Amino acid sequence: MSGHIYLPMEENSHRESRRDFMKKSALTSGALAVGLTGSATAQETGTTNGTGTTTGTSGDVGDGGKALMFNDEFRPGAQFRVVSPVLEQNPDVEGVEQGDIWSEYNTRRIQYLNTNEEVYFFPAHDAEIQEGTVYELQTNFSLFADETNDEGVISVSFEPVSEDDVLISEDDGQLDPNEDFEIVDGGGKALVRAGNFYPGSLVQITSDVLEWTPRQQVQGSDIFSAYNTRHAEYLNTNDEFPIYTAHDGEFEPDAVYVMRNEFDVTDPEGALLTVDLDRVNQDDLDDGFF
Repeated sequence: MSGHIYLPMEENSHRESRRDFMKKSALTSGALAVGLTGSATAQETGTTNGTGTTTGTSGDVGDGGKALMFNDEFRPGAQFRVVSPVLEQNPDVEGVEQGDIWSEYNTRRIQYLNTNEEVYFFPAHDAEIQEGTVYELQTNFSLFADETNDEGVISVSFEPVSEDDVLISEDDGQLDPNEDFEIVDGGGKALVRAGNFYPGSLVQITSDVLEWTPRQQVQGSDIFSAYNTRHAEYLNTNDEFPIYTAHDGEFEPDAVYVMRNEFDVTDPEGALLTVDLDRVNQDDLDDGFF
């Protein structure tokens, strides 16, 4: 993924937590977890997507269609652009019997708008999908396999986004601070985990200061004495993460900031980066972000 730094400890813990959450959510919502023997399609009921459009049962999706994803890379309601042709490879998924499962799916790469996070995407052969086109993931999903599906493969639905509704039309998937929005007073230094660093992205503070600091992650360090703990969310992700804003910074709940490209590795053992955030004039942003 362009501009994204990976550290194994952070990536593994993030993957495990999202996998557990998605499995529990699928079972709670009544999604049917099906085995892979004799069927390569998970069953789903109709649901309403983020735009208010109702989708029907499996196979009744019009443009777009069905696909498989890893659950820790699923961003419900997010817009993405297809950035690769069909790739001549199939995933090797631990805990999923191979058989002819992947014979009904292609392998591609997609890029989420705003964060530019690139992930693997496995659209069904009969799905209507084109490189360079922007699509939106619907919020419904189901487990593609039973509990032996250790990698959390899920079945998702997606549909194309009309040109007028695309949140970011630029080919690089991000807005330009010099052209697309105004920088206003506010922001400052913050700490983020390496796996949550997406330079150039718009991020919204989603909580007040929390009375908690992860000191066990950086034993013997007083690094958090100058920082507050909050929650934040990159626009177009629906996925919160912890952020640690500097005491001397100017941060407010619901305010939006741009994550600058520069960073310092602050604590390698704790996988922490020191980053800069500048506040953005939200009136300049598309209402579809909120």
